[in-house]
Amino acid sequence: MTDQTPHIRPDMQGFLDMMAAVNGPTMAEMTLEEARASYQAMHNIADRPARALPVIRDLACPGPAGDIPLRLYDARETRDEASPVVVFYHGGGFVIGDLDTHHALCTEIAALIDLPVVAVHYARAPEAPFPAAILDCEAASRWVAGSPAELGREATGLVTIGDSAGGNATVVVGQMLGANPAAVPVVLQVPIFPLV
Repeated sequence: MTDQTPHIRPDMQGFLDMMAAVNGPTMAEMTLEEARASYQAMHNIADRPARALPVIRDLACPGPAGDIPLRLYDARETRDEASPVVVFYHGGGFVIGDLDTHHALCTEIAALIDLPVVAVHYARAPEAPFPAAILDCEAASRWVAGSPAELGREATGLVTIGDSAGGNATVVVGQMLGANPAAVPVVLQVPIFPLV
């Protein structure tokens, strides 16, 4: 008979044990503000430190209900040649994530794959009900595809990446841009444990 116990790295087991020992309300028992703060605190504990990059810049693009906050990450100060651009949609159940909860991850992606990353802070529920988040993600992706001067990078294609709710947005926006193409195509989708 083989051992059926799942393997968990010792460092991860320590983190899981620490989380299990936390004595407090569950996410469902928290107010919206508490849940968002708790999610940020969890990322602060679990994430690797953010990498220092030559370019980390907040900007915004027009959206269906107003400006959409974005954050540009790039391991290069400037880019002389056009390249694919990563559009990142954060997780958090379309409710609790934001640009800051996924900041360290976006610096890691930009450094490891040497492509510009534009993180999208879509409108969240409950303040903005469905389909507001998806429409913001689509609008931001179209804006990036259009290679605006504000971005300072020329896109040859889009690489859409997101985790959880952002993974769902990755798939859905890919379908939307497939049916009604943007200025450049989606060349790769990377849904990370997508909410389906």
